Amino acid sequence: MPVPLSVQILTVDELLPAAAEHFGSECTFRTEPLPMAPGVYVWSTDRRVLYIGSAKSLAARVGDEKGWIAGYAPDDYWEVSVVHMLTVYSATVQWIATADHEGAVLLERRLIEWHRACVGMAPLVVGWEAKEGSPRKAAEQWAQRLWIRKFGQ
Repeated sequence: MPVPLSVQILTVDELLPAAAEHFGSECTFRTEPLPMAPGVYVWSTDRRVLYIGSAKSLAARVGDEKGWIAGYAPDDYWEVSVVHMLTVYSATVQWIATADHEGAVLLERRLIEWHRACVGMAPLVVGWEAKEGSPRKAAEQWAQRLWIRKFGQ
């Protein structure tokens, strides 16, 4: 039987200190139009982060995901997938472009670890590859150093 559980979730704006640290300057998440450039995207509901991903082409990847969401009927499927969660919570997407795909992957890891450092867990929606075995240790250490600098703990 499910038990109600209260968890903290960062807002998209609360990811900005980590993004600014990554780029070395202030930046902001944008909405449409999505560029063909590489970057990081964040699906959220009421600006609360659900999923953080990276892409070689933001327009192509997010376009694919929007197509999957549009064709998804939650009542027809039993599994809880990324598409299921984004559909159920009527998620919207924001993004930040990066210079290359490697930078996008690094920023994705850093934003996930920043979320984990701030609230004790990664965003609620787990990625397609479930991030299992992903090389996250360097990003985790980076987020810990940023946390200590920002909050002195």
